[in-house]
This record gives sequence, structure tokens and C-alpha cells, in this order.
Amino acid sequence: MSEGRRTTAGTVGPRAVRPLLLLLSALLLLGAAPAAAAPSEPAPDPDATATREGPVVIVGVPGLLWSDVSPDTTPHLWEMAGEASIGNVSIRSATSRTCPTDGWLTVSAGQRAVAKRAEFTVCEPAPTPRSSGSGAFVPGFDTFMADNRDSEFAAPVGLLGQSVREAGGTTLAVGPGAALGAADGRGHVDHYLSDPADLTADRLDGVSLAAVELAELTSLHPDPARASAVSEGAEPAEPDRDEVPERDREEALRVVDDRMRALLDVLPEGSALNVVGVSMDTGPSELTVGMSAETTAEGLNGDAGYLASESTRRPGLVVLTDTTPSALAELGLQQTAPTSGRAWHTTERPDTTGGAVGELEDFNTAAVVVGAAVPGFFTGLVAFQLLTYAAAAFALSRFSGRRPGERGKRALVLSVTRVVALAAAAFPVASYLANLVPWWASATPLAALLVCVLAADALVVGAALLGPWRHSVLGPMTVVAGSTAAVLLIDICLGANLQMNSPVGYSPIVAGRFYGIGNIAFAAFATGMLMAVAGIAHELIRRGMRTLAVWVGLAVGATSVAVIGWPGLGTDFGGVIALVPGVAVTVMMIAGARITVPRVAGAVALALGSIALLAWWDLLRPVNERSHFGAFAAQVADGDAVTVLTRKLTSMLGTLGNWQLTLLAGCALVFLFLVLRRPTNWRIGALQRAYEDAPMLRAGLTGSLVCALVGFAANDSGVAIPAIALTVAVPLTLSACVWALQGREEEAAEGSVPIADTTRA
Repeated sequence: MSEGRRTTAGTVGPRAVRPLLLLLSALLLLGAAPAAAAPSEPAPDPDATATREGPVVIVGVPGLLWSDVSPDTTPHLWEMAGEASIGNVSIRSATSRTCPTDGWLTVSAGQRAVAKRAEFTVCEPAPTPRSSGSGAFVPGFDTFMADNRDSEFAAPVGLLGQSVREAGGTTLAVGPGAALGAADGRGHVDHYLSDPADLTADRLDGVSLAAVELAELTSLHPDPARASAVSEGAEPAEPDRDEVPERDREEALRVVDDRMRALLDVLPEGSALNVVGVSMDTGPSELTVGMSAETTAEGLNGDAGYLASESTRRPGLVVLTDTTPSALAELGLQQTAPTSGRAWHTTERPDTTGGAVGELEDFNTAAVVVGAAVPGFFTGLVAFQLLTYAAAAFALSRFSGRRPGERGKRALVLSVTRVVALAAAAFPVASYLANLVPWWASATPLAALLVCVLAADALVVGAALLGPWRHSVLGPMTVVAGSTAAVLLIDICLGANLQMNSPVGYSPIVAGRFYGIGNIAFAAFATGMLMAVAGIAHELIRRGMRTLAVWVGLAVGATSVAVIGWPGLGTDFGGVIALVPGVAVTVMMIAGARITVPRVAGAVALALGSIALLAWWDLLRPVNERSHFGAFAAQVADGDAVTVLTRKLTSMLGTLGNWQLTLLAGCALVFLFLVLRRPTNWRIGALQRAYEDAPMLRAGLTGSLVCALVGFAANDSGVAIPAIALTVAVPLTLSACVWALQGREEEAAEGSVPIADTTRA
């Protein structure tokens, strides 16, 4: 029956909303402090010289995966894996396709770099160094530097080699790619060898930094043939590692393994050895091999743990840009320019080599499967949502207020519509809950993922419809919305494991984010939280406790803002900019206060001011300890802010080219403001009927729309924010509208309200 019209509780004056701004302000400003003062690894001594007992050696093996490492094919690499610290390496460079040249330039810069090439699908070889005494120069190195200096990531190519040179150290490179990684600002390396077989212990004498390229896996796909196809106007197919005959790849892996054994034989004691799969030039990108150890009289010593870094905050996962600060730290040096990487450290891992390597393989499998599933997943999501809207539009027009003889059919159709609406709204949270089950270990991981998502969706909808709250207009909606917010909030506090390798989370291969809350997850969380707050407020106000409803909204909203923005938890300050006005609008409407432009502008100003304070505070920290906020503040100080903001704006507007998400957002808005507001045969819109029964629905929906709109403008994910927000908000609103119409049906059946009456009893 209709609950909302029986509510007689008074409103709270606008002054009751003032604590919102005060509370949010305090939490935001306090949240800035830990970011600026967060403990970090001890910085190397800036006065140290590049001297240590042995050299730091970076071995780059393009295309080497953990699935390639086995006791049979690569026994020496397998033995190293048992003794060294190991992990997966996310090799994302300045583009989604990381060629060997991109990978080595990224190692050189400690920032995502790229070697410009004629065709995206063609990996061009590194230039052959020109001899200069015992050393060599890389032809065109100044062009690599200039191209990356003006690129999106402003990668300081030459940083690694230049830092060693300025500290009085010497460099050695083996192979053209390695020369790119070890060259200084002039493109020079002190010693150069073209063949790893020529590397001896004498050659390493007095060397501070050695970079060695083992390119056997790359040679399986000679680029000249592909480049020729491009020059003839043909469209080259994306190379696929699986197309290589197994015997050829195994033979190449044996050569790599033998070269690694030979290298270990010539390394002096005290050498730091870092093995990195610097690129993938065949097939879709994957996570590559990472190992770190030191040579001792007894052999390798790497703590036999997982590699980790502050870049990812995940055991067993590091990024390619971490290689540079790790090498500098091992040399006792401090980088002279900001990088996005952080030095490696180690964490615990399984006792057996097989167990540890198996976990790394499974993680990569999950990343690959999710990456392949994302296009189909979003296509299915869009199709499901659009079908839901179409079916609901038909049901509302065909089975609203018809002849009494169709009452049974109307009840059934409306009930089914309500269930489908709740299922559509629960789809995002179900996608996260699916990661509670190791679906990636299945023989058919993609099918297992789909089954897990559908099962989790059914559980959430079942909880919404089977409890005592099912008799309330906003009860089921509140359960689904609250589940969405609660699952993501708990996930953030526990390390965001449900978001990693989720179709609506983030991918270590795409490498947009590794911890905290992603933009898509933020949209689902913020909408779920605001709609849940509205549902709770409805119940409290119905019982005459509006003041308590306001304070509950304040507490939940402020806590959400703090968790979203707190460094080490949500770590999403763009989300703070969007969430603060959404919370402010929702709570003001709960309080019965008037929504004015100055009040909303004040909330936005509060968020922007807090972010500005955080950026300024972060700017005061050492260069190598700054977050992206400190880096942005430095760009503002250098006069580069306009360029950065223009790039962000271009990226945001570019998302409108994603036809799936743009279509989803557009259709959701059309359904919300045209279909649900259109009068039915009761001569009243379903949305208006729901507002009358539950006025707080308007508060949650309005706050969600404000949050989505600001999120669209404040994040480079652009249209993804409102698309996912509406994916949650509109089906939840539909479920409330259907309940309201079902209540109207019951009233008409009881004779309390004529079926065609336009007024409320």
C-alpha cells in the first residue's frame, strides 16, 4: 500500500544542513594529511656515488611469461625462480602495445615511454649503436628524448644512464635495446657489446650498471616481413604467440635459459640481478616475468618472496617503470626527475616454487580472460539494460490501469518487471562478487565467470525480495543499493581484490589503476550509497524521525567521502570532487532544505579546495615521493597545467566515442525522464506516483544524477561515470515505480481509489 502519503513528519530547516559542509570539510582536510605524510621507503643518499661491490644488472627478455618457465624447458630460470624474489610485471608503456623499444625506453625513463612508429601493429627494431671507442652512441637518441618529453607522460628518457654518469659510474649495454635503456642524456653508453656471448667477467669489471638484452623470443617474429606488408598497402594481422610452432618457441626458450646460465657464471659476487620481460611484441599484451636477486658466494639470494612495490600495493605484481627506481636504489642513487615507478620490495609467497609460479600464472590468466571478456561483457550489459527498458516500457503502457478482468495478468507482469529491474541494478555488484570464486582456475574460465556473475546477481535479488523489507516501496531497492555500496566499501578496506581482474573493475594489463577504487566502481558505489541513504531516510521519516534521517545521511555520506579520498583506501580524489555535491544535494533534500546554486557551488568549492590543499602539500615532498597530485602541482608551477587539463578534457570528451556507454547513458535518461514520467491509464506518471509514495526517492535519484554529472566532467573516464551510475540508479527507480503501480492496483481493487482518478486519496 502507499506509505508516503501517510507521512506527516515535519521538515528540518536549512540550518540543519550546515553540519554537512563542516563535517565533510574536516574529513577532507584530515584526509589530505596522511597522503602528504604517508610513510615511504627510505630515500637513497643523494650524495652517494654509483659504487657497490658488484654491478646492477638489468636483463630484459621481451615476451617472457611465467607460463614459459618450467623445470623441463628452462631449468636454470626455474632454479632462479626458487631462489629469487619473483612477480608479474605490468609492461604498459605510453601505448597499449608495448614493443621492445618502448619497453627499453620506459626502463630508461622510469616513466611510460614510446618509440614512434609508422604502424601501431608493427614493432620496429631498436637502432644499432655506433661504436665510439669501447662505448657506443644510439643514433637518433635525441629524437627519442624529444618525442617523449612532449608526450602524454613526459617521460625523461635517458634518466637511468644519466643518473649513473652524474654519480661517477659507468654503464655497459649488450644489444641494441639494452643500449636504449642504459644510455645517458647524450645517447651514450660507456661499454657496448652486440652479442651476449661476448660478455665476460672482465667486461663487467668496474661497471656500475649493465643492461643485457636477450631477444631470442622476439626473433621468432621478424619485423621486416611485417613492415614490408605494411609498405605494400596490406593490413598486417596482429601477431599471435600461439601461432608459433611449439618446438620453435621451446628452442628459443632453451637458448634464453642457456644465456641466463652463462650470465650467472660471469657475474661477480655482490651483483644485483633484475630480470624483466620488458615487452610483448606478439599477440595481446600479458603480464611478464620479473625476478630480483643478489649474487653471493653460495649462489643467488632473493629472499624467495614475491616482488611488490608502492606502485601496485599488491604482492607479486610490479610495473615496468619500477625497474628504474629499483636499479637506482640498488646503486645508492636518487633519481633526478620524477618517475611513476617505485622501488621493489618483497613480501611472503608460497613455500614451493611450483605454488608461487602457479599463482602468478593464474593471476595472468585472469587478467587475459577478463581483458578478452570486457568488450562482450559491456555489449551484454548494454543489451540487457536496453531490453529491460523496452520490456518495462511495454509493461507500463500495456498493463497499467486496464480492465479489472486483467488484474491477475497485470500483477504477474509488474512483478516480473520488478524482479528484472532489480537484477539489472544488481549486475555491477554481482560482477565484483564473482571474484570471490576462483573462476580463472576453471578449464573454461570465461564460462565460469559468467556463471559466477549470474549466481551472485540471483543471490542479491533474492535477498532484496525475500526479507520483510519487500513490503516497502523502497525496501528491495535499498537492499540492492546498500549491497552495492557495502561490498565495494568493504572491498576497498580489504585491498580492492574484488575490483582487480573484474570486467567492471581494473586490469593489471591495462594498468590504469592497481589499488583503491576505479572510476567505474566509484560510479556504482556512489549511486548505491546515495540510493541506499534515500531508502533509509524514507523509513526513518515515515516513522517521524527526519532529524535522525538527516544525521544518518551526513554520517554515511561523510564516511564515504573519507574512504573514497583517503590515501591507501579509495585514493580517488576525482571521486571526492563528484561525491561531495551528490551527498550535499541528497542530504539537503532529506532535510527539506531548498537546493540553491550557491549551496551546490559551495560543496564543489569545498571538494576542489581540499584537492588543491592536498596537491600543494604533496608538492612539498621530495620528487621521488610525490604522488600524481604533487606532479600536477609541479606542472602548474611550471606553467604546463593548461596542457595537462587540455589532455584530460580531450580524453574525457573522447569517451563519447564509446558508442556502447554513450548509448546506454542516453537510453537510460530517455527512459527515466520520458517513459517513467509519461502518464499511464491512471493519468499519472509512474515516477510521479513513486515520488508521492516515497518522496525520498527523489533525493537519492537527484543526488546520484548530480554526482554522475560532476563525475563526467571531473574524470578522464568521462561517459563511463554516468553510464554506470544510471545502470544502477534507473533500474532501482523502476523497481520503486512498479511497486507504486502495484499499490495503485491494490487500492483500485479495494475500491479506495477509482482506477482512473487523478488525485490521491
